[in-house]
Formats: sequence, structure tokens, C-alpha cells
Amino acid sequence: MSGFTTLALSCRLALVAVAVSVLPARAAVAEVEHHVVVLHTNDVHGQVLPRAATWLKDVNPIPDSGGLPRLAGHLRRIVREESEAGAAVLVVDGGDWFQGTPEGQLGRGLGFLRAMAAVGYDAAAVGNHEFDHGVDVLVEHLEAVDMPALLANVRMPDGAPLPGTQEHVVVERAGLRIGLVGLLTTSTPSITHRQTKDLLWEPPADALARVRGALADDVDLVVPVTHMGIDEDVQLARAHPDLPLIVGGHSHTFLREGVREGATLLVQAGAKASVIGRVDLWLDADGRVVRSDARHVDLYEEPAPADRVAEVDRLCAELVLSAQQRMAEVVGVLSAPLGVTRRRHVNSASGSFIADILRARTGADVAVHNRGGIRTSLAAGPVTRRDLFMLLPFDNHVETLVMEGTQIRELFRQSIEEGGRLPLEFSGAELRVREDGRDSELLSVRIGNEPLDPQRRYRLATNSFLAAGGDGWALLAEPVEREVDFIVLRELAEQAFRGGVLVPPADQRYEIER
Repeated sequence: MSGFTTLALSCRLALVAVAVSVLPARAAVAEVEHHVVVLHTNDVHGQVLPRAATWLKDVNPIPDSGGLPRLAGHLRRIVREESEAGAAVLVVDGGDWFQGTPEGQLGRGLGFLRAMAAVGYDAAAVGNHEFDHGVDVLVEHLEAVDMPALLANVRMPDGAPLPGTQEHVVVERAGLRIGLVGLLTTSTPSITHRQTKDLLWEPPADALARVRGALADDVDLVVPVTHMGIDEDVQLARAHPDLPLIVGGHSHTFLREGVREGATLLVQAGAKASVIGRVDLWLDADGRVVRSDARHVDLYEEPAPADRVAEVDRLCAELVLSAQQRMAEVVGVLSAPLGVTRRRHVNSASGSFIADILRARTGADVAVHNRGGIRTSLAAGPVTRRDLFMLLPFDNHVETLVMEGTQIRELFRQSIEEGGRLPLEFSGAELRVREDGRDSELLSVRIGNEPLDPQRRYRLATNSFLAAGGDGWALLAEPVEREVDFIVLRELAEQAFRGGVLVPPADQRYEIER
């Protein structure tokens, strides 16, 4: 047999093999009755402006990504294209709407919430940071803005739903009825405003079961939209293994292709309006999901003029104009970076700086600050008010507590030995720690160059979030004797520059034994 004949036969056999392999796929496609496209965002955190896509490697120059106006335009384009193709298209958000930028803070978030509502979401889960200014403020915002806010597992103290929210919403698209259910992490009372401790909190899996029972046969598909983080979404999927999809938020996780827990696809779209998450579901005639895919839509380009959402553009332009003049002002210069760290027993320059200014303001013996409240690092050079806002975006003020030496030691013991939480940044103390593999032990504490006296009463300065027991630091909520100073931390940070050059602290406050 000639080489040509052999090649021709091989080609024919390959074509037959391809044809045979395609037949089942075509048969499966023929069984598909509905195509559902879920477009999702989460943890937008007031991001009006595009920001540098620093997550891209080996790219020069680094492009800008996202921002609410750009996101709104691309959402409009995808909704139009997929709707014209016959798909049922939903647009949802996984919570944390406005807290995190100067624009997002205007009117305690009300201005940004108006802009976000103009995007055209079908549903938006309530996030923990929606409560940062108190339950009353959130209720006022929801009464003023037509935002489809979902919250199924939280109620007012009298058992009534939180005003302005719904447990679920049923959206009808392309012949389908789809139930969207909002769920919020029950850790919220420990990480936001103290008023949330008075609300009634139901385990998310129980709330979802209750809502699903109420919806029963009234919907073709149920999709939870959560603000709980990827780990809690995994637990929810295990409690409800028949769910085809959970759309999440809270942990700022970039799940570009989603992850699966059993048959459930879990998705999340990072944070800061950087990307749009997209999920494609294909349902058979009985309403069962036979295939699902997830991906992210990048936002490096401006939308076409015809796709721009004029109301979003207008509202965002007003927010930027209101914020930019004051925020652009240079308040001082850093002689070296004000960085953060992920190493447990290493002080960060930013954490030490914040703890130092807390102690200097109050004259306290010791000061502590939570790492989670430090949201970025600052490069050496000129520093603007916007930079300080990005460093300390939360409106926490200063509180000084009177604590026994035994309480101070226990606070540092928890910080060192309990690995489930981020350690505290501190000032005025020196900690001697033994590291043994994955375990750590607090050996001793010195305050003011003297060994800690268990019987002495010390003054400890901190931020109002920690002083209320935030992040699970219940020990800081116990002292009755306390002083309140309503200066906001970033204002205190601005005063530290005094228009000059600031040298970040570089000393290490841990002594490590191995």
C-alpha cells in the first residue's frame, strides 16, 4: 500500500471517528430545552473608578480594569446579546456594595447605592458591610433606593423581615421561573456594627430549606445568592446537594471557572468590580441542569458608546467630582513603603504605624489594631487623602479601655496561639514567642520595658470596631471603664504626616524562640 493510500485511509478513519464522537454530543444538545445565563458580581465596595490590573503578570503597561460604569456597559451588552439569542438572562450581586472608596462613602453609601441600582440588577444579596453605619442607616438607604435586596436568614428583633429586603424574588425569563434567595454569613455581628447583634440570625442552610419549601413547585430553578465566603458556600452545597449553582461573595475569591462541590457549581467574581462572572446553565425539558460552565468576563476595555448606561455614568461622575478635589490633596510623603505582611509573628510597617498613632493619641500603655482593617499598602513617596482612605476605609474611631494585666496577657495569647484568626498589630508591648512547627506559644509580655504585671490595670487603645468585640475579639468588649474619642483613624493618620516626611516604623516587636 502506497504512502498516499495509507494517508488517505487514515484520514477517512479519523473522519469516521470524529463523526461518531460528535453524534452523542449533538443528541445531548437536542435534548436541551432552556439556556440560562447568570451574570454576577460581588464585593463591589464602592468601586466607581477603574483600577490597575496588578494581578496581571509580565504585562507592560498594566491596563486599567473595571469600575462601575465600565461594568454596567458590558453587562448591558451581554444581556442584549444573550436575550436576543433566546437565553434567560439574570444579573445578580453577592453583597458588600459601597464601603471601601471615597466615592462609596459619600452620604454613608447612599450615592453609590443609587448608581449601583441603576445598573439593573435582578437581585442583590445584603453583605456584612451594608451594616457598617448601623441597621437604621441601611434601612433608610433601602427605603430611599429601589434596590432588589435579598436577605432570607436575618430578621428584626421582633421577627419581622428587615425593611427594604425580601427573602427571595422570582424572576420570569424565557419561559422559566427562577427563584433567587439571599443569604448572609452569621459571623456578621462580630465583624460590623454592634446593632447587628440585636438581629435574629438563622443558619443559612435552614433558611434556604425553609424558602425552598415555600417555593415548592412554583419555580423551575432555585439559585442562592450568598455573602458568606467560599468555605461557607461549600457547607451550604453539602447541606443542599441537589443545588446546581450557588453564586457567592464575601471572600473576594477569583473563581475563573468556578469550583464544584458534588453536583453544585460554586462561583465568585473576585472584588472591586474587576470582572463580571458568567455562568451558563443548560436545562432539559424536565428542568434538570444537564450542563454548566463558568468563566469571568474581563473589563479591560471601555464599552461601546451604544452600550453605556447613561444614568450610571451620570451618577458616578457626580460621585467622582464630589470626592476628587479633597481626596487628591497631598498630605505628606513616606520615606519608605508602608507595607502589610502575611507572616504571623512579624509586625507590618502599616500595622505598627497605626498602633503607634493610637497610643500616641491616647497616652495609653499599649495599643492594638486588627490586620483586617488595613486594606492596602502604600508606596514610598507622596501620599494623598485618597491613599489614606484606601489604607483605612472604615469610619472607626478611637476607644481606650481599662484592662487588668491578666486580660492583656490573654488577649495576646489568643493573638499568638489561636491560628484561626489574624494576629493583632500592636504598640507599647514586646512579645516573646516560641515557634514549634505549626504551633506557637506566648512565653512572656513586656509593656513599657517592664514585665507585664497580672494585677495592674492598664490602658489599652484600639479602634471602635475591635472595642465592640469585632472579628471575634470578645475580650475587648468586656471592659466597662472606657473612653471614647470620635476622631476617625484615617484623620489621625493624616495628622501624623503634618505635611512633612513620615518615616514608617521598622522595629520588630516579637522575640522568637525556636
